[in-house]
Amino acid sequence: MNEVPSLWRQEVWHALSVHLPIVTLLLSTVFCILWLVTNTSNQSFFKKSTVVMLIIGVIGAWISIYSGEFAYDMAVRKICDPQVLKDHMYWAYFAAYTYSGGLAALIIFEFFITKSLVKYLLILILIAGLGALLYSGHLGASLVYNQGAGTYRPSGDCSEFVE
Repeated sequence: MNEVPSLWRQEVWHALSVHLPIVTLLLSTVFCILWLVTNTSNQSFFKKSTVVMLIIGVIGAWISIYSGEFAYDMAVRKICDPQVLKDHMYWAYFAAYTYSGGLAALIIFEFFITKSLVKYLLILILIAGLGALLYSGHLGASLVYNQGAGTYRPSGDCSEFVE
């Protein structure tokens, strides 16, 4: 009789770690846009929100990259089209580097360059990062839902679930 594998196997850690940075990085881009287009009374809130979401998101993105490296060896053996996995990794790295660069630019420009310039440059960086993030997420969903990467496939009669 087959045994149901543990939920805590290596390839599942990536799925557990990836969703928080997706949300926080997406929100950092939204808050940055709002920081750019709102009046002065709300700008401070949106700027602080952008910074907080970027810090959480960038840290989470690199944790997700790290956990994705563990999942790679398991996933590549079980999928039909490994090119999707390679593209997913490429765009995930691109997004992580882009958002990391955006955070660095925000910090550097805040202290050394005109403050109005930071908003316009930062929004371009974050929009590029968001595009990469969304495409990487699309490819990740394709890996899971189209190719079954990281998923457990029960036997035809589901006998492993019967005690």
